[in-house]
Amino acid sequence: MSDTTSTAASRERIILNVGGVRYETYRSTLIAYPTTLLGAMFADRNKELLCPVNGEHFIDRDGQLFRYILQFYRTGKMFWNDAHLTSTLSNDITSTIPISREELFSEIDYFQLPIPLPISQSEPPLLSQQAQKAAASKLDEFIQSFQRSIFEAMQYFETTIPFTFHRIVRENQEHYWNEHEKVAPFVKYLRPFAPCVGYELLDRFGTEIGKRLKLKFGDDLDWKLEKHASHVDKKVDYYRLAINIPDEFYDNSKILQYSAY
Repeated sequence: MSDTTSTAASRERIILNVGGVRYETYRSTLIAYPTTLLGAMFADRNKELLCPVNGEHFIDRDGQLFRYILQFYRTGKMFWNDAHLTSTLSNDITSTIPISREELFSEIDYFQLPIPLPISQSEPPLLSQQAQKAAASKLDEFIQSFQRSIFEAMQYFETTIPFTFHRIVRENQEHYWNEHEKVAPFVKYLRPFAPCVGYELLDRFGTEIGKRLKLKFGDDLDWKLEKHASHVDKKVDYYRLAINIPDEFYDNSKILQYSAY
C-alpha cells in the first residue's frame, strides 16, 4: 500500500451495521489484516464492489458478538472472561447476556481472524455424563440381544425362553451356558452379559427392559422376572427370567400366508 493510499485509508471512516448494531471504525483498521473477511472486503481492489446503504455496510451476523471481532482488528488481541462474556448492544447500553465460547468461535471462523481455534469447539462432557452414556450403550446392547434371542426363539416355535443371571461368577457358570445353548441356541446372544453384567442391568432396569420389549413385540409378550435373594450371602443372589409367547400365536394357516413359498 502506498503512503498516499495509507493516509487516505487512515482517514476514511467505515460504518458497519452488524445485525442491527452500529459500529464505526477506520478502513485502515480493517485492511491491516488483509487475509480476513473484512480486510479483503474493504481492500482497494474491491471498493467498487461495495454497496453501502445510507453510508452503512450491513453484515448479517450477531451484533453483540461483533464487539470482540472489532476488538481484534483494533488491538490484535481478543479479551474475554470465560466465566461471563458480555456484549455491547449499542453505543451506551451494555448487555450482560452470557455468550458461549462456541458462539464466539463461530464468529472468529466466519470473519477468518488469524486466531487458532481448538480442534473441538465444545467443552468435554462431564465424567458423570460419560459414565451415563457408556452405561446406556451397554443397556441398549442388552435390550437388542433380548430382541434377537426372542426373534430366533420364535423361529423354533418356542413358548418359554428362560434365562438365569447370577450376581457373581459361579463354578458351574460356563457349564450352565454350554448346556443351555445345546437345547436353546438362541440364548447365545445374551451369553456375553452373563453373569454379572446381566444381573446388574436387570437389577437396575428389569421392569423398564420388559416395557421396551413389549413395545417391540406387543403387550402379549409375557415378561416374568424374579429375584432370588439370599439373606445369608448376597453373593449368591440371582435373577430368573422367563419370557413367554402364547402357543396360539403359532397359527399354521397364518404362517403359511406369510411364507414366501
